[in-house]
Amino acid sequence: MSKLGEEKARQAAQQVRPEEVWLFITQEGSDSSVPLVFDTQSVGKAAFIIHASGPKALVSRIDAGHFEQHAEYLEIREYTTSFDEALTTWLRELRPQRVLLNFSEHDIRCDNLTHGQYLAAERLLQAALPGVTLVSSEEQLSRVRAIKTPEELRRLQSAIDKTILMYDRLLPTIRAGQTEREIQARMNALAAELGTVPDQGDFGGPLVLINRMGMSHRGPTDEPLVPGDLLILDTALEVQGYFSDIARTIYLLKDGENQPPEKEQRVFGAIYGAIDAAFAAMQPGVAGFEVDAAARQHLLSQGYPEIQHSTGHQIGRHVHDGGAVLGPRWDAKRRAPTLKLEAGMVFTLEPTVLMSPEPSMIVEENVLVTASGPKYLNPRQDQLWTAR
Repeated sequence: MSKLGEEKARQAAQQVRPEEVWLFITQEGSDSSVPLVFDTQSVGKAAFIIHASGPKALVSRIDAGHFEQHAEYLEIREYTTSFDEALTTWLRELRPQRVLLNFSEHDIRCDNLTHGQYLAAERLLQAALPGVTLVSSEEQLSRVRAIKTPEELRRLQSAIDKTILMYDRLLPTIRAGQTEREIQARMNALAAELGTVPDQGDFGGPLVLINRMGMSHRGPTDEPLVPGDLLILDTALEVQGYFSDIARTIYLLKDGENQPPEKEQRVFGAIYGAIDAAFAAMQPGVAGFEVDAAARQHLLSQGYPEIQHSTGHQIGRHVHDGGAVLGPRWDAKRRAPTLKLEAGMVFTLEPTVLMSPEPSMIVEENVLVTASGPKYLNPRQDQLWTAR
């Protein structure tokens, strides 16, 4: 039986009123929130239901055996011929006044119905329950995604610990002459030795960026490191479906240097202070844009350019998870920066200096919000790392 599925389904039920049903419709894994809330998935067309009477699933006959063995906390019904008829019968028994569906205009992680699936669900629900109100589950789903249960925190901590261990093993091997592509391959190999895998993204693994080759989300090149380079590494490792996200910056010492130049150290110090400022602001009840403003203002006060992205995002089932964001209110329609922090949320902190005349650097830490305040989940990078 899935301990995580039971935890998350119970958490989801706390978001639903007695007169409501929260309906998940999926086929061939089309709704990515089903694994989040139920820690399982179906092959055939299925409906998962959160209701005051308990979590439920309507699954095809060929899928039913899996759920009977691995999801005992669910009330299971199977259908053989007509999914629509079976779901209609069950919904009429539950008699909800409102049905929550997984669509959203604002949060991609809450927008899990295709347009065609939404239209089909709308027709079925209006025929089955005349007068029923259909609403977005964005508010409920974003909270369930954001607030981590004990099992989720265990998995995240394991992913974070492995990421730190990978960096510890990698740093002594970094040498001038190595290419971005070679370093990425070594990071992928180290992750495999630790029994995990990096998020592949669009570039085959961790971001490996030599500063002078351009700072962006891009694939690695065959350009070798030379003394005086800054090397940025950004890694997300996965453990049981949950991802860390930690970045580090390394300076390649020139002949005769025993430490980075003062200019590079000043940039690192400013970023370190911006992380301090954001961390201090991460109290339950504080809005995401307020945390972002603390880091943003610190860098500006030190004479560095404004951060060109959010100070931090949530991690979990995705490297960039949904819900509250530690970001600016640049877009009045964007809801995420206005959401308030709650205990159980896990964020990155990554205020950066990028794409300016100053040396570009990224340092990224992972932080848990607790009832008494923030807590680092990893040892911080407390100085600019060096290699030769």
